[in-house]
Amino acid sequence: MKRRDFIIKSALAGAAISTYQLFPFSGIKKINGVGNPLRFPPELQSGESLIFNSANVEVWPGTTTQILGLNNSYPAPTIRIQKGDNFSVLFENQYTEEATIHWHGLLVPELMDGQPKDAVLPGNNYTYSFPVFQKAGTYFYHSHAHHLTAKHVYKGYAGFFIVEDDDELQYGLPTGAYDIPLLIQDRHSVYQPQFTYSPTMMDRMMGYLGDVPLINGTPEAFFEVQKTLYRFRLLNGSNARVYKIAFSDNSPFWVVATDGGLKDEAVQMNGLFLSPGERVDILFDFFPYSIGNSVTLQSQAFSGVGNQGTQLDLLRFDIVGSNSSGGIVPQNLQIINYYNINDITGTRNFVLSQSGMGSGMHRINGLTYDMNRIDEVIPFNQLEEWKFINNTNNFHPMHVHGVLFQVYSRNGNTNLSPNDKGWKDTVLVNPNETVQTLVRFNDYSGIYLLHCHNLEHEDDGMMLNIQIDAPTKFEDEQSSPDTFELYQNYPNPFNSSTKIFYRLNNQNQKVVLSIYDVNGNLIEKLFNGVQSAGTHAINWNASNCSSGTYFGKLTVDGLVKTIKLVYLK
Repeated sequence: MKRRDFIIKSALAGAAISTYQLFPFSGIKKINGVGNPLRFPPELQSGESLIFNSANVEVWPGTTTQILGLNNSYPAPTIRIQKGDNFSVLFENQYTEEATIHWHGLLVPELMDGQPKDAVLPGNNYTYSFPVFQKAGTYFYHSHAHHLTAKHVYKGYAGFFIVEDDDELQYGLPTGAYDIPLLIQDRHSVYQPQFTYSPTMMDRMMGYLGDVPLINGTPEAFFEVQKTLYRFRLLNGSNARVYKIAFSDNSPFWVVATDGGLKDEAVQMNGLFLSPGERVDILFDFFPYSIGNSVTLQSQAFSGVGNQGTQLDLLRFDIVGSNSSGGIVPQNLQIINYYNINDITGTRNFVLSQSGMGSGMHRINGLTYDMNRIDEVIPFNQLEEWKFINNTNNFHPMHVHGVLFQVYSRNGNTNLSPNDKGWKDTVLVNPNETVQTLVRFNDYSGIYLLHCHNLEHEDDGMMLNIQIDAPTKFEDEQSSPDTFELYQNYPNPFNSSTKIFYRLNNQNQKVVLSIYDVNGNLIEKLFNGVQSAGTHAINWNASNCSSGTYFGKLTVDGLVKTIKLVYLK
């Protein structure tokens, strides 16, 4: 059952869900002067476009805030999609600045990644379309325009992208009205009620840190809960602030998912660090509390430079009823195959440095971002060790596009915090720390990005272009390289048509080349007959198919090889 359907049916059945939770955009209400009910952004409906423009919305009660957002919403609309579906949306730029949409954590073709080089100019539009084939999880999307990312995100341009999969139901996790996405951001109170983005030189050095937390765009937020188990999807959507997540009474919670979806086990913790771009899903049980009690989700104090590490109250939970979510804390979750460091084919060092006080002070390997320069060439489908070496006294959340990786150690210590385990796309590198990660690109080839997700650092140039240099393909183990070779399809991804190249090493070989969809259904036979030795190229025109991932299956004398084809209509 979809979350919105569950909420409505629960309300009709008498569940204690108030009208402002059902219809959060009917206006923020204040209850007895003690805060504002937690808001939920609208969900993007099938066929809707995402329109980028400025708008005036109500953030603080009784006044309006000018935002830069999508569809006049802050936060941006939540996108929900089932694993295995194709996602497509028309992005319309109706603002005066160029913009993109980056699908943070999602594995998408290069031309769909929303990088600065692929900016959509004012007055133009672009269709983002890609198959969603990765694990269910909590992802998000935001602007990634050149030198404008920090400004756009701070002024409201970010939202949830939640991938769902019915396979998760087997674990008994809370669902529906008990599965709550929480976008955590901070803003400057001195400019209230506006989101004025006006960083000083010190802000560019440290990051733009506010002193007022907004949860799902709600200041002084509270949320009414039942005496039962909840799932909270925590997303740090702040420009620069690192949060030390904990509850005000230090009650334990269970970590069940990180950036790339479910972990292999639920692990109990009392607190964890969450840096910009990172996500973590936690379970928390309100059963021990009495109706009428409250407990607060906080960012607790820690040692940091400037006002990084200030204690903040994020969201107050008011216990109002005794309904049950029916959820459990599962003993075991999805199996994760952890990489073996002994299998690495090479090591890359990424040295994080800071120089001076001017533009371009934040660097990786001494370089600042050049849109037209390739900084690293990465072999496809080879396991590498990447070391992030922080030579500064600042926090650097390092994000890699186009891949999910694993954290191996911090300063040589492999005994990691549970929120470091599992699949990651962003890792916090603490001041003067070295973090080892294990990285393998095995989905798409092309140009992607590696950068700091402190958005002021990113806009200042702390970003590199990385090129994945081999075609996207995988082979069946029963094939023999002595018999034939399957090369690549070009272009990939492609629009309308692509060519599939292969070489036959023997004369008069029986060849069948067929196209299948992701469910194994035969779409088309491109060739069925006998061919001579040599290189062959066969064209596939996919104009009658929908966008998505397909597979070219080449059978030669009974042996099989397969190649992934990504069609973007």
